[in-house]
Amino acid sequence: MVVTYDIQKITRALQDFYNATGINMNLLRTDFSPIRDSRPQTSCYCRAVQTTEAGVRACRHSDRQLLEACTASKKAEMHICHAGLVDLAIPILFGDDIIGYIIFGEMKSNADFSAYQGYLSQLGLATEEVETLYRQLPLYDSDKIDSVSRIAIMLVKHLLLENMLKPDLSESVQKAVAFINENLEQDLSIHQIAKGINVSKSALYKKFHEHFHCTVSKYINTRRVEKSMELLAKTNLSIEEISQRVGFSSASYYSKMFKKQIGVAPLKYRKEQR
Repeated sequence: MVVTYDIQKITRALQDFYNATGINMNLLRTDFSPIRDSRPQTSCYCRAVQTTEAGVRACRHSDRQLLEACTASKKAEMHICHAGLVDLAIPILFGDDIIGYIIFGEMKSNADFSAYQGYLSQLGLATEEVETLYRQLPLYDSDKIDSVSRIAIMLVKHLLLENMLKPDLSESVQKAVAFINENLEQDLSIHQIAKGINVSKSALYKKFHEHFHCTVSKYINTRRVEKSMELLAKTNLSIEEISQRVGFSSASYYSKMFKKQIGVAPLKYRKEQR
């Protein structure tokens, strides 16, 4: 989906959030890439954790896990990262589609560093130095974390209300997306979709390439995988049942598409989420 960003206004809004809360925030695209330099006001503690290559990889993996959970639920998600800090991600929704995310946190909720010391030493870090920086971080109780989360959710609404980011969708694409979302479990074809929204197949192909940079079939598979992520995380349905519910022709094809898009097999994803 083509999304336009008012970088200047977004940067100002994120800076205001930091000034008010002391908590760093960034806005990400749907592929999890930042619209500006990632977390430019990150804490001294987090910068220390990222001084080794293994530390950088661990931070990226932690963020990706959080964002994938957010993608599956289409709701705000929170976790404690490998370095012991609370991070949160909130999806920015346009109708039923995610058009971006905000991610923020680096909040210490536990004064005891010993729970994370062993893992951080495996990342090649000098834990005494890192512990000193950890102890310097302010401590957030659950009430304050909840308050910050509510402010962040209000900020997301503000970003949309002020058109700081918005999808540039033609009427025909909006109709096609709605038709696909309403009929994901069906055996969808390009002919069906074009007929259902009263446009030619060639026009539909062209519009999808312009807006999503992919074919209609790839978009359908992407939406099916996204829908399946929630079923994997929140139900005990078998892979066969999930593949049928989201419209894949077989469990094997579903598993292949899921791994291609998410990077892990469906059962491994379910295990990680739990």
